[in-house]
Amino acid sequence: MQDVQTKPNGPVAAVFVAAGIGSTVMGLLVVLADISKDISNFLKFDANFGIGSGVGPLSGKAILATIAFFGSWVVLHYLNRGKEVDFNKWLTAALVLVLVGFALTFPPVFEAIVGIFKSEG
Repeated sequence: MQDVQTKPNGPVAAVFVAAGIGSTVMGLLVVLADISKDISNFLKFDANFGIGSGVGPLSGKAILATIAFFGSWVVLHYLNRGKEVDFNKWLTAALVLVLVGFALTFPPVFEAIVGIFKSEG
């Protein structure tokens, strides 16, 4: 019988959850940009910072979601390096976060949320 050595799964779990965090941040920014004109204007990185010409608030949403992904990946990787984690729990968390992010970018969902906040204010 051959002895098989495996590497800890903590860093892999970290990147899965980080992807979920990035997805959720993207979804939140979609909703927030529709709720607030100030946030929408801030997210226009093409006009404000010269990044991604002509795409409007999408440039800021994509950049901030990417920063959230990489930032959370670094932190989670550091916390889980060399560790064996319950991968099913981490994968479930990642899938839930991706699902939330996807739902928040789905027009019927984010329009309903925006409608609630705009009717209050």
